[in-house]
Amino acid sequence: MKPENNTFKTISIQTTYKCQMRCNNCYLGDMLNNEKFKDIDLNKFESAISKLPNRCDIRFIGAEPTMNPNLFELVKIARKNNHRPSLLTNGLKLRKEDYVKQLKESGINMLGLSMNGGLDDEMYKLLDGGKYAKQKMAALENCFKYKIIPHVNVILIPDNAHVLKPLADHILELAEKYRMTKYPIMLRVKSVGEVGTYLKTYTYRIDEMIGLMRHSFGHFNVDFNVNGYKEKNTCVFRLPNGLLGKITDWSLDDDGIPDSGSKRRGILTDTYSIEPFFEYYSEIKEANWK
Repeated sequence: MKPENNTFKTISIQTTYKCQMRCNNCYLGDMLNNEKFKDIDLNKFESAISKLPNRCDIRFIGAEPTMNPNLFELVKIARKNNHRPSLLTNGLKLRKEDYVKQLKESGINMLGLSMNGGLDDEMYKLLDGGKYAKQKMAALENCFKYKIIPHVNVILIPDNAHVLKPLADHILELAEKYRMTKYPIMLRVKSVGEVGTYLKTYTYRIDEMIGLMRHSFGHFNVDFNVNGYKEKNTCVFRLPNGLLGKITDWSLDDDGIPDSGSKRRGILTDTYSIEPFFEYYSEIKEANWK
């Protein structure tokens, strides 16, 4: 699919391949450090997104986008071409105020912050391989301090359901402190996607995650219409405490693809065309990466 024919709402941009990371959960798996896949070229990136017929959410992913030294420039290019840039990050660099300030100045107004352990170091050890609660909490507060709307992401497994309520309470406390209660701050809960590198644990279905969230927060109604698209694996809602929420089920279908057929999620490929997100990865065979 050529960029000028794109109809996706969100286009993900792979910013780093060779980053020497060993995350417990990463859909890229061994693709990260393969020389076949080059880091993004600024000129080719701008050429591709300048041809998009509609304004899109340009989401910078990684593995970890903050490891790309050109991230600020990439964000500026997206903003210059009238798109809405965001990023999905582990947040470790965002514990530094100056880095968050630069993100804001480059054009980031919203980002996804991974907080799989909530406020619990032991859960970060299990899901992310280290004690990161302090760094993540600093990153979250810096987002509020510089008026970057955080969408806080949690991969839900049987071990960490207890982190959701304390994390949500902490998010709301920061929203009150920095007077951002009217912003669309969100708690986003996802199941484990059995793609690439992932924890060998139970993968929740969407109905199970809704039930776990209701157990933690009380009853709420869900809506499977997301940004104008009718979804089956994603729903949105407002929690009784007022916080927005989203749940996504990354269970695989019979072809081994999560969220197949999505009309909402696209990706800019290594050849600078635009394809459906997970279908693109499913076609890249690890045997051909070597």
